[in-house]
Amino acid sequence: MESDKESLPPVILCHNVKQLYYIRNGEMVKILDDNSYPPVVDHVGWRLWQVNELWKAQLDSIMTGKGHLWFAEARGNIVRHLGPRGLPQTLLAARMGLSKQAVQQLLDELVADGIVERKLSPGDNRSNLVVFTAKGLKAMHDANEAKRLIEARCKKLLGAEKFKAFMRALEAMTAALSK
Repeated sequence: MESDKESLPPVILCHNVKQLYYIRNGEMVKILDDNSYPPVVDHVGWRLWQVNELWKAQLDSIMTGKGHLWFAEARGNIVRHLGPRGLPQTLLAARMGLSKQAVQQLLDELVADGIVERKLSPGDNRSNLVVFTAKGLKAMHDANEAKRLIEARCKKLLGAEKFKAFMRALEAMTAALSK
């Protein structure tokens, strides 16, 4: 009898420009002769995504090391949308591209952990404003410290001039793609 693990479809574990892998019976297997998958092209989006994933993994590691375990979870994505004055809950859902119900659930968890709180919006008593608590603000200070540390590592790896050129290129790309 096949185990549940064996009956599951392959899961892409690693996919880079040259090769694809999947998990079979708990082992990573290279796909050699599967021509049904379109060729993977090397492109700037893929490279940016790879760097972003590595950067985010470092940030999550530092933040969880500082005791902010929630930061590496799905609910941690909420905090990047909140500014110093907070944000109406309905606008938060729209910015995140999630349903109101999904955001409600994530917020409930952050509220329970004391990271954010809901307040009545000053101009509209029908609307909730999501704001950081003191504990949430401490986490944001820790996140800024972690980001500076990661940036310093990147500067050291690339060298000051290459890093400066990289930052200029990112600014130019952002401006060009924003048009």
